[in-house]
Amino acid sequence: CPRCGVINMINTVTQNYFMGNKAGYIVTYKDSNMTKVVPEAADNTDYQEILEWVAAGNTITDPGA
Repeated sequence: CPRCGVINMINTVTQNYFMGNKAGYIVTYKDSNMTKVVPEAADNTDYQEILEWVAAGNTITDPGA
């Protein structure tokens, strides 16, 4: 898996909302204070990593709007 290293570095993924509408995801990483906001866009490699992270058995936190 070419990106397994990155997928294994993801700590949490949280659904992000703006004015009550879904607005992408907030990603945190293990052993880092780095946070990334990722749009829900099929051609975005960060979004593809989130999908792979979920496929590996992880869960996106959704706090609701």
